[in-house]
Amino acid sequence: MLLPFSFSSANHGSTRRFSSPLILNTTSFHFSRKAPTSFSFPYKSFYPHALQSVSARASSPLFDDNKDTKSMNKFLDVELQVREYELDQYGVVHNSLYSCYCQQGWSDFMKSIGINPNDAVENGGAWAMFELSVKFIAPLRSGDKFVVRVRFLSFSAARLCFSCSIYKQPNQEPIFEANGKVVYLDKNYRPNRIPADIKFKLAKFINGEDF
Repeated sequence: MLLPFSFSSANHGSTRRFSSPLILNTTSFHFSRKAPTSFSFPYKSFYPHALQSVSARASSPLFDDNKDTKSMNKFLDVELQVREYELDQYGVVHNSLYSCYCQQGWSDFMKSIGINPNDAVENGGAWAMFELSVKFIAPLRSGDKFVVRVRFLSFSAARLCFSCSIYKQPNQEPIFEANGKVVYLDKNYRPNRIPADIKFKLAKFINGEDF
């Protein structure tokens, strides 16, 4: 399963790029082979919930923007609603939670094409966020309903690439955009080739075949 990760930025209009093989329940980070550097962000006592506690209110089936297009125009919408404990001291959703929303969308997207990310753990492997490039556009507040839209972009021997966009309902107001890379890990948490059965399902998806 994907490991929870988080990040901080005081500027909702900024774009930041982070890379990390493994990230777990932090409120700020910048990982590299050198010593980590923290980005400060004023906040009240806050503990981001685990990924599995982010529950989708409803999930639409996978569909096409255009029947003549393939994987690039296929996406999954997951509908969520902001909860009180997800807010920071300024009354908006804490920045770390947007990444969790994207993880939930990614997990639901994979399940929609017949791949359960949790199965990797049972097989001695794991999925982890390797890289994430984000752009904050506008904040979410208490009670806001929103859609997490996930698109699958491509895959290689050990990585999957996807995009994630968040829109506030009911007017589809853009809130957040991200592009991410997820890597498949072995039992020692080192990058490993994606299993053949998963690649087969990804190939079926790209070719527009039914699941």
